[in-house]
Amino acid sequence: MIKAIEESITSEDVLGKDVIDSNGLFLGVSDKLYIEPKTLRVLGISVDKGFLRKGMIIATTYIREVAKHAIFLNIQPLFLLKGKEVFDCHGGKVGKVTAVEAVRDTNRVAAIIVGQSRIPLRDIGMIGKNIMLTIPVKHVQVLAKTKK
Repeated sequence: MIKAIEESITSEDVLGKDVIDSNGLFLGVSDKLYIEPKTLRVLGISVDKGFLRKGMIIATTYIREVAKHAIFLNIQPLFLLKGKEVFDCHGGKVGKVTAVEAVRDTNRVAAIIVGQSRIPLRDIGMIGKNIMLTIPVKHVQVLAKTKK
């Protein structure tokens, strides 16, 4: 038990650290720990992304390492897909990502929104610097506009 305590980290070792994604991009600074009250298990951290920017919560499953000067993640958060260029299977420009839908409570893509179109994961071939689709632009479905 004593050895486990000596090798453990404290909230001081986590809070106020830079948070770096799997590509080495600075995301913000850790500012809160989320702890399950009955088991005292750490569930995640909150990341402050700066003035006028919405923060985020990162589950512990997405934390690769808590190092001396930073917290390193094993993911690239989905919000970083916003603004990426999207191309169809023939290299034609579709547009830019305006929103990302995640699979519930995960960092996995369910779909991306490009202009008025929702593109499900099954039609996405590659996500990198840009996003490549597996379908031609003419097969991209336009979202139905609802009347209010």
